[in-house]
Amino acid sequence: MASIGLTSLLLTACSSADHAADEEVAPTPTAAATADGCQPSVGHLGLTAVTASDSKGLLTKQSSLISQYGFGAVRLTIHWPVIEPYPGVYDWVSTDAQVEAFSDAGLDILGVATWAPWWDVDPANRNVMHPKPSDPQKFSEFAKLAANRYKDRIRTWEIWNEPNTGATFGPGVDLQTYVPMLKQSYEKIKSIDPSIEVLTGGTSPTIDNETDLSPASFVKGLYAAGAGPFFDAIAMHPYSAPDRLSEASAQSYSSNTAIARIRETMVVNGDRDKKIWFTEFGAASGTGPESVSEDKQAELLVDGIDYLRRMSYCGGIFLFDFRDYDTGNAVDELNAGLVRSDFSPKPALDAVIQAGGSN
Repeated sequence: MASIGLTSLLLTACSSADHAADEEVAPTPTAAATADGCQPSVGHLGLTAVTASDSKGLLTKQSSLISQYGFGAVRLTIHWPVIEPYPGVYDWVSTDAQVEAFSDAGLDILGVATWAPWWDVDPANRNVMHPKPSDPQKFSEFAKLAANRYKDRIRTWEIWNEPNTGATFGPGVDLQTYVPMLKQSYEKIKSIDPSIEVLTGGTSPTIDNETDLSPASFVKGLYAAGAGPFFDAIAMHPYSAPDRLSEASAQSYSSNTAIARIRETMVVNGDRDKKIWFTEFGAASGTGPESVSEDKQAELLVDGIDYLRRMSYCGGIFLFDFRDYDTGNAVDELNAGLVRSDFSPKPALDAVIQAGGSN
């Protein structure tokens, strides 16, 4: 594992003590990072590892390539249902292999403790793709087990993936369940090592409706429920395609606007010194309804990285995804990689590396 911590690695490029942007809600984009601002380096970018394979050969290839291309970290899903398929029955083999491969490649790991096994889901919710857990305490016990097992390899944890939507916290967003999950997980992980960082679950760009809360409303809800002392940073997923993240958008879920509103809420609640981690950001190239061309994908990624790096409160950026799950599939998110499913590079890979500069 790289000797430098994940936070130090990512904050070097994403933040500067001298960059007094706390008075502004969002930065004014310019052509390149300035000497007194955030220093660009691809080594300070992370990648999600959704397509990490259990095949040792493919896993080794993927982890090695990510490191060789100069990226410094991966965001790895730590699946509770895979690890504990039945109460008290554990299978760490697949997860151990993934953690070991990425760590041995010199990559720092952001672990995402997420998803619920069938036995901790209300029977009425078992037909939902990603249902919420029924018992926050059981989830927090799992988070503690995982954090303890990987305490030397995973130093930053994200509590759930996109808990602000019914699609990923089904059947609908529920702060009465999520806030105890967050609080208890924070306390139990910190009991292992107070220096391990705990992030809120990265929010999905959406609007307030019957099953979802917008990122800004979700964060307000966290503070209103007293969760402020129980996280080290906020996490969000500022997708913007087909628009540039740096520009105001007419989209109802505009991530440009959401970042500003979340930051305002943090400052109002006395959390000016906490960061926002952008734990998923990307654009799909392909034939899907929300996809763009490969060249446009490259343009959007470079724009977004540059924009986010200017924020003094940027705590980390993770691009979704390193590799297409299935190049050519009409499903947008299966084509969001920097490389195609056969590992051939898209224009976005070189564009991101060039924009990142050298270490």
